[in-house]
Amino acid sequence: MTQPLQTAIIGYGKSGKNIHTPLIDACDEIVLRSVVRRSGPEHVEGRSGIEVIRDYRDILRKPEIDLVVITAPNHLHYNMARDALRAGKHVVVDKPFTVTSDEAYELIAMAHDLRLVLTVFQNRRWDGDFLTIQKLISENAVGRIVEFESSFNRFRNELRPGAWKEKALPGSGILYDLAPHLIDQALQLFGKPEKLFADIRNERRGETDDWFEIIFYYDGFRAVLRAGMLVPEPTPRFVLHGEKGSYVKFGTDPQEEGLAAGMDPGRPDWGREEVSANGVLWRQEESGKIRQTRVETVRGNYLHFYQNVADAILKGTPISVKPEEAAVVIRIIELAKESHQKGMVIAV
Repeated sequence: MTQPLQTAIIGYGKSGKNIHTPLIDACDEIVLRSVVRRSGPEHVEGRSGIEVIRDYRDILRKPEIDLVVITAPNHLHYNMARDALRAGKHVVVDKPFTVTSDEAYELIAMAHDLRLVLTVFQNRRWDGDFLTIQKLISENAVGRIVEFESSFNRFRNELRPGAWKEKALPGSGILYDLAPHLIDQALQLFGKPEKLFADIRNERRGETDDWFEIIFYYDGFRAVLRAGMLVPEPTPRFVLHGEKGSYVKFGTDPQEEGLAAGMDPGRPDWGREEVSANGVLWRQEESGKIRQTRVETVRGNYLHFYQNVADAILKGTPISVKPEEAAVVIRIIELAKESHQKGMVIAV
């Protein structure tokens, strides 16, 4: 296969336009040729040479397309990915991978049999604050871990008319929207938990869930994952407690906001956080006093995702986000729903 890889995005909404497109543009080995959107202009605003197609199946019939990126509504992921694999295309699926774990494992088996690359856009593995947490854990900065908290809160008390994420559709709601990020990060840090408990709520009285808390139980500590839509006050993004100290980080990684603002992800300072947003490490010294220090946030790097996809297709490099890992995330969501329905702790 020659480069650059000819690529199509299926579903050219906010994610496809503001996140995937600029990251693809920044990768020399991938070029965007087509987008699929059911309505809107017949051209891509501010771009030339990109074909706009209404039916995704027309994209799959184009032999020149090597890679398909699926950013359509969640309940369409499985069918579109299945059809793309059958058409011989490599596939990137935006999170969540699928609605059910059975669908995920079916796609994995299909990609394996067809020798095609299949991966999921778990981009927040390359958030700077998450990379900082990984670094602190590897350095034993807080000693033996006793608790980890990961929160992704925001405030929007009005429902968005017509927004599919807030409709009663399979895979809609905040659990499928934000939990895949938080679950994937926790699994990367600590592996699969022994047990979990979940509380999932509909606080704004819409058609689907808009708040959740999932507790992972490990041997000797727990990880608490939560997100809500009615939290106006700033809350920590990460909290890491250990026997020797704690690390607390406010704010979110700046890359998504930068992409939405049209910033070039290839710029030299891309992914670098302002010093004022750095997290704080509290650590006990030998004297017994608690010392407070600012920890420089590791530079984030969403660019790694598509560079790795290109390398996997063109060079056989191992894929960073293995589809099997993304399938485990979906299975955890299923167990969280079961835990909430039964009101009990569930073995993983």
